[in-house]
Order: sequence, then C-alpha cells, then structure tokens
Amino acid sequence: KPMTKALMVIDVQKWGFTGDWQVADSVALLTRIRNRVELERQKSDGLIIHVQNDAPEGELDAPGGEYWPLMIDPIGNEWLVNKTTADTFETNPDLADRLRAAGVDEIEMIGCQSENCVRATLITAREEGFKVTLPVGLHGTYDEGAFSGEPGLTAAEISARIQQEFDPQH
Repeated sequence: KPMTKALMVIDVQKWGFTGDWQVADSVALLTRIRNRVELERQKSDGLIIHVQNDAPEGELDAPGGEYWPLMIDPIGNEWLVNKTTADTFETNPDLADRLRAAGVDEIEMIGCQSENCVRATLITAREEGFKVTLPVGLHGTYDEGAFSGEPGLTAAEISARIQQEFDPQH
C-alpha cells in the first residue's frame, strides 16, 4: 500500500475567523486554507485531519460555545481530532500510531496559531518520525500586541519566523 500524505487542519475555528478576535488577515487566510482543503478533497488518496481545540470553560473556544465550531466541517472519511493542549499528539497519545496504521508518513500542517498549536504539533510529529511540511501562507496568528496594546512583532513576522525555524529554504 502506498504511503499517504495527510493534511492536518489545526484549530480553524470560529474564534479565529469571526467576531472580535480574528487572527491577522483572517479572510484571506481562510480563503487559502479552504482552497487547500478543496484541492486535497479532489484527490482519492489523501487523508484530511481536522483538529478542534477544546478550551477550558469560559474561554472563547470552550466546547459548545459560539466560537468553538470549525470553519470547515469534516466530510466523508476525514478525521476529527479534538485536543485540550497545544500539541495535538499530547492530547491524543494514540494519534501517531493511528496515522502510521493508515499508511501516513508525511503530514502537511496548516491552521492556527503558527507559534502555538501548529508549532507544538509539528515538533512532536517530527519526533514521531513523520516528514512534516509547513506551507507558506497557510498558517496564521495574531499580532504580538493584539491583546496587550504593546507593540511587538506582526502576525506575518511571527509566522515567517516559524516558517524559517522548520523550513529554512523559505
């Protein structure tokens, strides 16, 4: 059986794309992510994994809350994986084995937030022996000062720094 590449869509939930707490450039980012998922859905051999963050009670993305739902719902045989930690593998200790059992050896990671859940999940995926790709322009976050009002790195600068860390050619 040929090895399969999985597309992992991390935390593309209403908190980041609707309402008052949207990630930087959220409309364009969501369009690019949707287009990537659609492209993957046209293939017969790919696996799409939707990761949904289950935050503690009182947080924007607490389960059942207004901002918890995914922006792109799983269809067909796509996987839904919920998590309560930044690292998807930490919350789901059997995930690496499930992926290997499905024939996956490469994971393309997209979603939010570049320096948080995407980064943490990517590190563990590599430790578990998966080849991981992080496509430019398909992961996003907030400007550093978005909540504090303090100046800092822009979301684009943060995402570029994570890109550089894992994909030095870009």
